[in-house]
Amino acid sequence: MMTLFVEERRRLILEQLKKDGRVSVKELSETLDVSAVTIRQDLRALEEGGQLDRTYGGAVRREVNAAVPELSFYVRLGKKRLQKEAIAAAAASMVRDGYTVALDGSTTVYAVAPLLKKFSKLTVVTNNLMVAQLFLESAHITVLMPGGRLRRDSGSIVGRLDGLPDINLNIGFFGARGIALVAGVSDVNLDECIIKQGMMERCVETVILSDGSKWGQIAPYTFARFNQVHHFITTDDAPEEIVNAVRAEGARVEIVRAGRR
Repeated sequence: MMTLFVEERRRLILEQLKKDGRVSVKELSETLDVSAVTIRQDLRALEEGGQLDRTYGGAVRREVNAAVPELSFYVRLGKKRLQKEAIAAAAASMVRDGYTVALDGSTTVYAVAPLLKKFSKLTVVTNNLMVAQLFLESAHITVLMPGGRLRRDSGSIVGRLDGLPDINLNIGFFGARGIALVAGVSDVNLDECIIKQGMMERCVETVILSDGSKWGQIAPYTFARFNQVHHFITTDDAPEEIVNAVRAEGARVEIVRAGRR
């Protein structure tokens, strides 16, 4: 059997799950010609995406009424904190004094914001209230926000591209819920994606911040293709085949290792 990309393999797993209602690690390992460890990683990622429930030795189909909704900002903030801290440190090292920086409403990008206070002068453009609030006592940092509608789940302002500040951005940091060869960089809410795109268009350099579990995932709305992104920062659990394919598209992929506590 030819080698499958991660998202192709996971799609086959979901198709088998839809057909039979359950799958086993052993059978999938034999059918797809990969190790049991790889299959368990696939099932873990699909469970995190709300697409199945893992069981001992396999997984079962998640019923529609059991689907995981978009988690609130503060719930997401507590997940994968070590990974977010490692990614944020690498991201902050790309910023220089005097830069104009875009920060979206993702919790991974939120982890970057406190690290920017060390600079003597910055302008931050963000559509997220929680990010903006972090700079309330930082008079040396100018904060610009768009007008629009408040999304309470994310604490973000969305809905009006013409409300974005008309300013060129040296660098922009954006989170993602999915990074896949067939769908590019994607997220779960259309309004958030539209604002991301608006800010990205103003950036000289665009950087996607996302831990390795998001690689191989496809969220409902694509907001960027790989040739629109200059730099990815992710953790060392990102699937190697997708990382290599993204690098082949011309984007830089920086791998960081999360600390241990």
